[in-house]
Amino acid sequence: MLISVVSLRSFSLGTDVKRIRYKDVSDKMTDLCNKRRGVVARLASFGVCLVALCLGDAMNARAQNYDGGEELYSTDAYDGQYAEEDAYGAIPDFNSPHSLYSRREEANYGYVGSMARLDESDAAQRYQASRYALGSDEYLDATSSDLFSQNLVDYGYDANSGNGKRAKKVRSTGLFGMPVENDARDGDTFYERWVEPDVPSEGWTKQVLPVGLMYPSYLASRKDPRLQSIITYERDYGTLWDITLGGRAPIFRYGTSDVVQPEGWEIELEGAALLRLDWERKRQLAGTDYRAGLPIVYGTKRWQFKTGYYHVSSHLGDNYLLDHFRTRKHYVRDSILFGIAFKPVRDVRLYAELDYAFHYDRKNTDPIELQFGFEYSPQFDPHSSNWSARPFLASHGHLYQERKYGGYWTTQTGVQWRSPTNSVLRLGAEFFMGGDELYQFHTKYQRKIGGGIWYDF
Repeated sequence: MLISVVSLRSFSLGTDVKRIRYKDVSDKMTDLCNKRRGVVARLASFGVCLVALCLGDAMNARAQNYDGGEELYSTDAYDGQYAEEDAYGAIPDFNSPHSLYSRREEANYGYVGSMARLDESDAAQRYQASRYALGSDEYLDATSSDLFSQNLVDYGYDANSGNGKRAKKVRSTGLFGMPVENDARDGDTFYERWVEPDVPSEGWTKQVLPVGLMYPSYLASRKDPRLQSIITYERDYGTLWDITLGGRAPIFRYGTSDVVQPEGWEIELEGAALLRLDWERKRQLAGTDYRAGLPIVYGTKRWQFKTGYYHVSSHLGDNYLLDHFRTRKHYVRDSILFGIAFKPVRDVRLYAELDYAFHYDRKNTDPIELQFGFEYSPQFDPHSSNWSARPFLASHGHLYQERKYGGYWTTQTGVQWRSPTNSVLRLGAEFFMGGDELYQFHTKYQRKIGGGIWYDF
């Protein structure tokens, strides 16, 4: 009995012993029983042995309690030595299959799946998400990061709130089996995928002079505001130089802060002077059309709707008027517009627009104009260099009621560059067929081919 007590005492006070050795205790108890011939001595020895085994089992369980719920050790930043005591005050056995990772970087975060690691990664995810506007694309990216998915992959939810959807992102398929967009998620209904905003209104913010356009100008339109310079050749007339000085910019938005395709409501301001220089006749100013407007837009990732007001007036150049003895047309329109655009995929846009003039000169124009077309224009890609040129293709039709719904058709193709604010610079060729786009001459039929440079803010 004395040997048993001494052995048990030496185990509880020792610093090198990792766990109770059951065989050693059993051997000592057996020797003791053999030496003691009395029945009482044998029973007492057996009782002491049983108590020693129970206490040792409890202490071993405590020393090896690696249940993944505690960060059991830490490392020194300089020498990588483990602290001698864990959360329970016992020395862990690092050779045990239950021990934690021995790598220093793993030790800093605790056992994989432990509360310490979950807290660390969740805090990092929350900090990352807090850097962006609630509900923005950047916010959704942060809350769907690999770190977040690793720890909460089984806790994803689909909430109609500014937090968006925390489920793992999957490229959904849409028309003709083509991918819809990077932010689409598997399991979306038709309405969720094609109609409703990706970020509900709870995640929208008010913005003055925001970045990015919700409804950009039609790329191949000759009448939309932008910066452009086009030199074309017309068989019966010669070389023409058409220049546009203008642009379109948002002034207020209630929506997301996405640059490429924001969602919500937006008020835009537009204005342009569209002029023609007669290349064959000392670059004489032939005429100028002026446009100013105030569009109001509602848009999602896939649909954009536009309404608003614009004014157009047309004027002949003074020298051209004198040299050709022409009478100036009084061409003026004050119109309400209704436009719709649809993106079946991220880089393709289909659109149509109806303009109705409530004030116009009845001798030279009628109230209705129609526009329609399609565009392939790759959007800004943060993973590509700004120096990377990408191809584009755009085609546009513009019809007038005064021409019995005849008009012009243009097709443009070439290469483009996009900035981080989604502004686009294009170089390419153009084919034009139909009535002259300048309102002073738009009853004359032309077939023009040439090249140009275009810049849209």
